[in-house]
Amino acid sequence: MIVYVETNFLLELAYLQERSGSCAEILRLAEDRSISLVLPAFCAAEARATWRRRVSDRQEFHSQLREHVRGIVRSAPYRALKDQFEQLLDALVSGGQDVRHGLEAAVSVVADAGEVISLNGNIINLAYAIELIYSLSPQDALVLASVQSHAEHHAGPKCFITQDVRDFSQQVVFRDLTAMGCKVIVNFDDAVAHIKNALGAKPES
Repeated sequence: MIVYVETNFLLELAYLQERSGSCAEILRLAEDRSISLVLPAFCAAEARATWRRRVSDRQEFHSQLREHVRGIVRSAPYRALKDQFEQLLDALVSGGQDVRHGLEAAVSVVADAGEVISLNGNIINLAYAIELIYSLSPQDALVLASVQSHAEHHAGPKCFITQDVRDFSQQVVFRDLTAMGCKVIVNFDDAVAHIKNALGAKPES
């Protein structure tokens, strides 16, 4: 079974968000060669850019918030909260490198245990057409073009997992991918259940 993932899959693992456990289970199935995990190359670059932007945003917010906190804790009613404010400030800027390491580890596993779809001229041209037809952003169009290009040339059961419900859950996207034998799933937990069901394994309760 071919399982397509995109940028949110990498970020879920890197930031250890709510459904990172399901993403880790999908990675394990790929490492066991139970599934073929496929990632558009653009998604690795997009995830790295997202990490850098979040770090920059948090550092800027940290600087602004620190100035406000300094003024607040000078007031008697809030002096006792100084330590809590400091913990919050530390949390804003800590863990950035840990997240980056987690991101690169996820990319590495996908590259080693799965397949990365390289960008080529056909995909770039298809992405532009998809951008216009589906009214997607250039980034999402590149992802979808990569998945469509790969799915069109590979037989067998396939699914595309995304949490970008706003864009990828359009009926036209569902229609075109379904025509290529590729199911669209917009929840990582549901994706694990679908994959295990397709593999004949009982999903964990």
